[in-house]
Amino acid sequence: MNQRELALEILYKTIKEESYSNLLMRSELNKISPVKRPFVTNLVNGVLRNYEFLSFQFEDQIEQKTSLRCRLILCMALFERFYFHEKDYVVNNEYVELAANRYEKSFVNALLHKIKYLNPANEEYTRYSLPEWIYKLLKAQYEEDDLLKIMEVYHRIPQTCYRINRKKCDRKMLEGYNIEFIDDDVFRSSSNLLNSDLYKEGCFYVQDGNSASLYRHLDLKESDTLLDVCCAPGSKLFNCLDIVAQENAYGNDLHASRVELIRKMGKKLGYEKFHLSNYDGRELKDKLNVTFDKILLDAPCSGLGVIGRKPDLKFHIRPQSLDELQKLQLELLESMIPLLKKDGILLYSTCTLNKKENRKLVDSFLKKHDDHILLEDDTIINDIGDCFYYAKIKKVS
Repeated sequence: MNQRELALEILYKTIKEESYSNLLMRSELNKISPVKRPFVTNLVNGVLRNYEFLSFQFEDQIEQKTSLRCRLILCMALFERFYFHEKDYVVNNEYVELAANRYEKSFVNALLHKIKYLNPANEEYTRYSLPEWIYKLLKAQYEEDDLLKIMEVYHRIPQTCYRINRKKCDRKMLEGYNIEFIDDDVFRSSSNLLNSDLYKEGCFYVQDGNSASLYRHLDLKESDTLLDVCCAPGSKLFNCLDIVAQENAYGNDLHASRVELIRKMGKKLGYEKFHLSNYDGRELKDKLNVTFDKILLDAPCSGLGVIGRKPDLKFHIRPQSLDELQKLQLELLESMIPLLKKDGILLYSTCTLNKKENRKLVDSFLKKHDDHILLEDDTIINDIGDCFYYAKIKKVS
């Protein structure tokens, strides 16, 4: 199997079978040599990120019954030609060969010879390569300047960020690794550090730059009791363990497999004494015999803030699922009330941009519970990383 065939298979399964492209690449890339893997990754993510705009280029020239596989071949070919700037004859030869039969080969060949440049789209959602419903949702909720920032985040190539593990590492140990610090804890590198000895020894871990800033809003002290309700993959919990005593920290996740991964990562980083549990977060009030000074609830959400890093989410999110998520989010917030001490802080966060899952949901919660007040909230949209919302809520009685 060559690299373009593999990219086509991954794209097809991502869209047709609603698989997650990052998981597919993790399992499928070993079918080709390591030197070819970056090409597949960039091609898959590039087509997913620009799928709607690329499809627009030929949509009026194909039949409704044209197969998804054929559409993907055309999208891949156009992406290589106009984004990778590959030579026309290479693109034509490679992608005609991928077509399923003589008719499709002839069809792909004719279209690729016909399309000489990318046509601008009239509709903004097509230019921004978003499903119409997602674009209209965001446009209704954000001013033009913020909407443009969101589109820029969606279309940039995300960089890997790392978060230093203060328990094992300091800045001096990172000298010589082509490091660029974003803040006191988070850095980027022009090198891939995942094979470095320092990474293997647990001196730092992968974490989005904006995700790594959220724990600061908890105003943590070493003596605080802390609960991270939905803690997978564990990075926010490990942020907190820089400050909070391990014995006072509790992490929980619904999925047992993720809890085990958090346990293993904690051991690698030097954290083994914190508590881990495996419950539905709504059950914790009946399962834990402890109350908390600080609670972090990074709630399940629609993920509209991470489309830039996970463009396949555009094909998985459905409008009807948003109401179900809001119901779950409110139930999780409600279930934290008996677990939070008086004067305690509850930090509610999501990686979505849908305000109905964010500020409007928090307002609904506060309207029902006047013993809780909102200290601050914000939506983080910048070029550091993913988009996040957080609300810092205090229990006053």
